[in-house]
Amino acid sequence: MGSRKASVLVGMSGGVDSAVAAALLSEEGFEVVGITMRLWTDPSGDPTAGGCCSLAGVEAARRTCAELGIEHVVVDLHDEFERHVVQPFVDSYLSGTTPNPCVLCNRFVRFDRLLRLASQMGLGRVATGHYVRSDYDSGSGRYALRVARCIEKDQTYMLYRLTQDQLAAAIFPLGEMPSKATVRDWARSRGLSVAARRESQDVCFVTAGGYGEFVDRRSGGRMRAGSFIAEDGRIAGAHGGIANFTIGQRKGLPSSASGPKYVTGIEPASGAIRIGPEADLWSYRLMAVEPVWVSIDEPVGPIALRGRIRYNGVMSRAVVTPVSGGLRAVFDIPQRAVTPGQSAVFYDDDRVCCGGIIATATEGAPR
Repeated sequence: MGSRKASVLVGMSGGVDSAVAAALLSEEGFEVVGITMRLWTDPSGDPTAGGCCSLAGVEAARRTCAELGIEHVVVDLHDEFERHVVQPFVDSYLSGTTPNPCVLCNRFVRFDRLLRLASQMGLGRVATGHYVRSDYDSGSGRYALRVARCIEKDQTYMLYRLTQDQLAAAIFPLGEMPSKATVRDWARSRGLSVAARRESQDVCFVTAGGYGEFVDRRSGGRMRAGSFIAEDGRIAGAHGGIANFTIGQRKGLPSSASGPKYVTGIEPASGAIRIGPEADLWSYRLMAVEPVWVSIDEPVGPIALRGRIRYNGVMSRAVVTPVSGGLRAVFDIPQRAVTPGQSAVFYDDDRVCCGGIIATATEGAPR
């Protein structure tokens, strides 16, 4: 089936952002089809549980498409979501790292399936309500992923793993929006019922009991309990499972007469949670694996960029060097709580250049 070039398949979560993205494209003259992915059914049966994955989200998206007078399609992707997002989330916590499931979901479920479904339906492009910008750089011959105009809502960190094919097909109508308030005002002016709908927060499939309880239940009780180990090597107490902790965490740790303690290390083999003072959390260097080079080709040597080690983290200058199977970053100033499993993403001005999954961090100052 041939593609209709003025047509676009829009991922519809049921929120105001994807609604406005669809409406903007419709007003620009695109033939718009909205699609909602059923990714997760909450065990509680609560139709509102699960944020963008909830049954209530599907109904909100259906209602929005009716208001816009566009076709709406629902696809069931429970199995793919389980395979590419939920199981890796569980495995990561069991291995002592702290994953970012939204990064995996966007790359391996949402955009991968959007492109395949658009092709099957004969639609020319895909679009979402993400706050990012993209364009084609004729100088590099690559599609560039760029920071959104609304810095506070920028989501390039979550989309840095998109491929060149995915960026080439994608439209991001909200990239130039100045604020979330502007998006809501625009939705109200068009009479969209989702204009005031609450944003989904945190991990959509963990709706009750916390991450540790979820991991323990989904892993069949394989989450390892163990001991808290103080900086001097003594046992400071016991804990119920490593998935309850992440680097930099203070909550849930034994009290100490020598001042506040934080999680400084997680050892999955023994179940040990190492704790220490805040001074032990700072690192200049990190190694990241599964690297992707987004808006530029992989360089042959070190390159000066700016990077962040968590979503909405502060940008810091760093020298990034490609190495076998990964990349090494050395920051000008130390970074607090560099966390294995999270992503490190690096920028040149507003362009996303590269990123990877943090594997290790070291204290050593740059030389």
